[in-house]
Amino acid sequence: MELQLHVFNSFKIYQPKYGYHFSMEPFILTKDIGRYNNLKNIVDFGSGSGIISILLSKFLDKKTKIYAIESNKNMAEIIEKNIELNSLHNIEVLQNITEIDKNSVDLIISNPPYFNSNYRPSKKFYSEKFEKEGFEHCLSSFKGIIKNKGILKISYHPTRMFEVMQKISNNGFGIKNICPVYGNRKNSASFVIIESKFGAKNYIECRKAIYLDNDLTTFIR
Repeated sequence: MELQLHVFNSFKIYQPKYGYHFSMEPFILTKDIGRYNNLKNIVDFGSGSGIISILLSKFLDKKTKIYAIESNKNMAEIIEKNIELNSLHNIEVLQNITEIDKNSVDLIISNPPYFNSNYRPSKKFYSEKFEKEGFEHCLSSFKGIIKNKGILKISYHPTRMFEVMQKISNNGFGIKNICPVYGNRKNSASFVIIESKFGAKNYIECRKAIYLDNDLTTFIR
């Protein structure tokens, strides 16, 4: 697989030259990671090229253990390459979430595929953009590894926000806040960040919307 190197201020990352590239979701998902206390074990679920894991490793205590879960063998190899490129030592790449100890994870963070069969399929990026088993299947796996009061933080498409919030709630996670993210003030939201806590009740705060056209440098580090 031919790779392309992308250089940012604080890290470098390889991505497939002709494959799916990450957008702004990883940067928004990790932008306020410092507000969480005592993060010992974190899962980056559906890691892709490892962008979320790299951002977490760069801006958290190096004692924090980060598990990059990626089932695609080729992408898992790219993550390993990116870990070495950035001289990171607290990221472990796994292909199956079942390899993680039960009740051991403080935070699960994910930018999962969120289109289903009701949307026109993308032949080019089908596996990256279209869910295979549905997010409820992921939630079932999350429940086995997350601690009581552990945090689940995801990005999702606004048109399916109500649906996914119901699934999250039905699986024992109390939704704590939602934040819509817009490319600009003229268009609909591009995606929404949903944060929930396992074993807690729903108590939803609607956070101030993020507009990416204001200042991208605030988020891209």
